Amino acid sequence: MSKFKVVVTDHIIRQDGLDLLRAEGGEVVVLRAHSPDEALFEAVEDADGMMARSVTVTARLLELAPKLKVVSRHGVGYENVDLQTCTRLGIAVSISSDANSQSVAEYAFAMMMASAKNIVQSDRAVRANVWARDNSSAVEFHGQTLGIVGLGRIGSRLARLRSGFEMTVLVYDPYATDEAIESCGARRAELDDLLETADFVSLHVPLTEETRHIIGRDELGRMKRSAILVNTARGGLIDESALVDALNEGEIARAAIDVFEEEPLANDHPLTKLDPVICTAHVAGQTQASLVRTSIVAAENILAVLRGDAPEVLVNPEVLENRNRVSWIIDPT
Repeated sequence: MSKFKVVVTDHIIRQDGLDLLRAEGGEVVVLRAHSPDEALFEAVEDADGMMARSVTVTARLLELAPKLKVVSRHGVGYENVDLQTCTRLGIAVSISSDANSQSVAEYAFAMMMASAKNIVQSDRAVRANVWARDNSSAVEFHGQTLGIVGLGRIGSRLARLRSGFEMTVLVYDPYATDEAIESCGARRAELDDLLETADFVSLHVPLTEETRHIIGRDELGRMKRSAILVNTARGGLIDESALVDALNEGEIARAAIDVFEEEPLANDHPLTKLDPVICTAHVAGQTQASLVRTSIVAAENILAVLRGDAPEVLVNPEVLENRNRVSWIIDPT
């Protein structure tokens, strides 16, 4: 492979993937997270690849990078990438597929457990010198119903994690095959039926126009008053204003939220003021093992495109028909 340059937009990305790029002869330029736009604009002028984490990849940025062939997301979401412009220019967009799926699935289950058992509230009480042992509102998992919205890599792992609790699992995912659902020991359900039946609802779909505010006022109103809502996927999936109202009005019991419509979360955000809510800082996929895996997969995706191969998960497969930037060695059909 000839010499190439890759811009890494966040300095906290693990070295394992960067070392892989360097071992293949790449020049790796690492910017600090949240660098000024001017620094990023200058860095990409002669870049062949970009490893992007939290930065927004705009049309303006892409137009300033005439050699850019691939935007490799360090993660699984791609709503911060101008996909249409990438495809038009011949730039492949990839995600880090299964690299953090286990971490997110475990975190979603941990959020369910912490919320059901009042662990955060009990900890706060002890720290405030309140020895309150009446935990009558805590919920057992055994025999409960788990509703999973989206049976992809993470949702299917979550379905399997519940096996020791003899929970019933309902899945809403119009794109999942019957075989995939059955292999997880789950049953297919329409969204309304799932919401009306489930004791726990966990979201695991990407943020698209189709899924934005998939949980809004009507959906929250369908849920059990005892239900617990968990979101470790994308903030825009939930209408946060509607969620605040639903919690205040007792339409659902609790929520555990790792992702928000605007991040970082504002200090005065109403969800942070509600006792039945657990809020964390978009950290579900942040384990040592998953961060290493993600950096390696993101690097491998860059190398694949530079060789003319399709990466493991190509978000815009239409780009294979565009040879303006990449000399694809695969047949797009």
